[in-house]
Amino acid sequence: MRETTDAEHVDPRPVDPGHGDTQGAPAGPVTISPAAATADDAAPDTIGARVFTDRWIGVLLTLGSALALVASFQLSLDKIRLLENPDYTPACNFSILMSCKSVINSEQGAAFGFPNPFIGLIGFGIVIAIGVAAATGVRFPRWYWVGALLGLTFAAGFVHWLAYQSIFQIQVLCPWCMVVWAATIPMFWYTLLHVLAKLTRARWVRALQRWHLVPVVVWYLAVAGVILWAFWDFYWADFFANL
Repeated sequence: MRETTDAEHVDPRPVDPGHGDTQGAPAGPVTISPAAATADDAAPDTIGARVFTDRWIGVLLTLGSALALVASFQLSLDKIRLLENPDYTPACNFSILMSCKSVINSEQGAAFGFPNPFIGLIGFGIVIAIGVAAATGVRFPRWYWVGALLGLTFAAGFVHWLAYQSIFQIQVLCPWCMVVWAATIPMFWYTLLHVLAKLTRARWVRALQRWHLVPVVVWYLAVAGVILWAFWDFYWADFFANL
């Protein structure tokens, strides 16, 4: 009968099943390298992770809605003062072209039966709350961002309708209203791109994010061009001639 002792040695080196016994050959080092990043994986690092994050969008919404809130508050004050004194002249009445009073007192200035600035006080108050929360690190679910986008879509559509009414129907410009226009456009656009990136990783969404500034600049230039064209004979021709 064979005795087993602790002196028997068992070689701990693994045996390659494909090459038989590897005794006598030193085991080579094993290295594990990370998988190469694909184009889809790299895109969020270069675009989404740097620009279109909840925190960055929160900062944008905070700044934009704060600006729009100031304009809405000033328009609300002017409306109240005009109700108290119809002869009151708001400070934003600069010329025959720039006249908040004409816009505030117009039928379009109360599209839903009450002054439009009251909508801005409520709506932009909600947006600034969302923006501050997101900027400080609160993580909202996807449906919450979709809801914010729906609200901003209404805001963007409404301010463009008001812009059309102001330019072509009332035929004067309201400086504080234009502040709201300017603030709403980028808030809507960047929230749209942010939500689309949460819903899909399609290449066209990443392309829009990569060129995110171009549509905003074109948007502003288009509005400015319409204003120049619509009021050229009425105001701008003489304005530039007297420079």
